[in-house]
Amino acid sequence: MLASTLYFGAARRQAVLLLLASYDWFGQAEIARRLRPVAEDTDAPGNSDPAVIGRAILLLRRPRDLVRVLFGTVPDGLLGAMQRLGPDPVGGPETYKELQRLFFSTAAPDRHRVKVLGQMSGSLVGAQIEIVSLLDPMLLHPAFVANVYETQQVADLNAALAYVRARCSGATDEAIRSSLARLKPGDHRSTLYKWWMRRFDRLPRTLDTRGDPTLVILGSVDALSNAGRRYANCLQSKVGEVYLGNYVYIEYRPAAPEPGVIAELRVTTQGFLLEGLYARKNCKVRLERAATVRRKLAACGVALYDHAPGERDLVAAAAQVLNQYNFAEPDNTGWGVEFDEPPANDLEELETVASEAA
Repeated sequence: MLASTLYFGAARRQAVLLLLASYDWFGQAEIARRLRPVAEDTDAPGNSDPAVIGRAILLLRRPRDLVRVLFGTVPDGLLGAMQRLGPDPVGGPETYKELQRLFFSTAAPDRHRVKVLGQMSGSLVGAQIEIVSLLDPMLLHPAFVANVYETQQVADLNAALAYVRARCSGATDEAIRSSLARLKPGDHRSTLYKWWMRRFDRLPRTLDTRGDPTLVILGSVDALSNAGRRYANCLQSKVGEVYLGNYVYIEYRPAAPEPGVIAELRVTTQGFLLEGLYARKNCKVRLERAATVRRKLAACGVALYDHAPGERDLVAAAAQVLNQYNFAEPDNTGWGVEFDEPPANDLEELETVASEAA
């Protein structure tokens, strides 16, 4: 029976496949009942259900006629969608059942899903029939759906959108729709999420600074970018790590003209751990200043690296002999030295210090 459909177009073959898949929810007897008036108009022998169905498929050569006899009507867009699915099977009976449900539904959300399928250019992937039903309604944009090919991807995409809403105060429905409208043909589905990551302003985890005004949490992309410019470092490249909650960055802002310090806190199951202290341009922090920052962070519950058991001076001396560097101050591992005063011939340094002191 299926071999005879090789001579027909994609929509015709998909109509036959839709009929065969409907065995799962209508049953063979019901399908034969609906098709019997067509088959009984001929003189061909055989009145069994399979014979009736086979004759009707051969007689109803136009996909529109086959769908109309089977379902009573032909919804707008269904034949076009079947043509774009191509001539081969696009999934199991559940895919075709969802195709039928979507296009015959009168519910507004389903009509929107059908509209999105119609707005997508080019061929359709069979999984996209189910994908439009599973995606968060906010993600139903043609340019986005066109880049989702497997139903297994949907759960992660929906959860990532929920994360955007939690981390970005500006992620209203209207703003999300506007960001989807910026997508261009060929943009990867991650483009949307990267765009929002660059606008987060709510930390997944934050530190209670106990009211210390010298400890400033860099809790947004703007704050990280601003500090990155002032300290001439790579803080802006750490946005993803902060957005996902792996790190929190604190700026130590003492009274001018004392230079500030960037503290890198690693998030652990037991709280925060101080991983690094950095002066401008990732230089080392002066020991007395580093000690002040460590003390302040420890008062806020931040864990600090510790030396091996035993008397500190003896352990430090042994480490020195063994060329084990950064043993005593493992979080202050920047390169070079910190300058409280800019070199006289360094105009950039002079301007930066002057602007920070202003």
